[in-house]
Amino acid sequence: MKKKKIILGIMCFFLALSCSSINNKGKSGKGRNIGKITSDEQIVGSRLKELKREQDRIFSSGTADEIDRVILENQLLKSFNNWKGTKYVWGGDSSRGMDCSALTRRVYREVFGYELPRVSTDQVKVGKKVSVNNLKPGDILFFKPENRVNHTAVYLGNSLFINASTSKGVVLSSLESSYWGKYFKYAVRVDPIRKS
Repeated sequence: MKKKKIILGIMCFFLALSCSSINNKGKSGKGRNIGKITSDEQIVGSRLKELKREQDRIFSSGTADEIDRVILENQLLKSFNNWKGTKYVWGGDSSRGMDCSALTRRVYREVFGYELPRVSTDQVKVGKKVSVNNLKPGDILFFKPENRVNHTAVYLGNSLFINASTSKGVVLSSLESSYWGKYFKYAVRVDPIRKS
């Protein structure tokens, strides 16, 4: 338990450094309500600060299960930081550009050491469906924007997910966004064994 808290402390330190550099600037997404007081970027920023405060609370007085969750959240954030800002390229799977299923696959490879299928429709078949009210870090989110191509992303926590956006590249997004909330279909849980 003491070793986990030390590791968690180190990870929280690096998270604080990386969170200060997270930048979600970009063009408005399609479907955004212009008259809305809170922008999608503000939602993401607010939810990220809440997540950090909750992690600090858990670090000081959380249970072992809560500490495990925080460690996973920080591993997911580290993977996000590896790809943050990478532009969206349909069929891409490198730092020069990637699509949503490549990003989901890369995150799973880095965090869990687990190889997901390459295509989004196949990725969501390897897990068990979970309700939006029961989401956990690492769940795969499935969207169907405007009945076009299927879209996947990786859930981080507190409504946030790691996303390869066609307009902004790799960013953190929120299920509270008017756009993503509208097109969310379901989530799946793969339950791979996480790397230590």
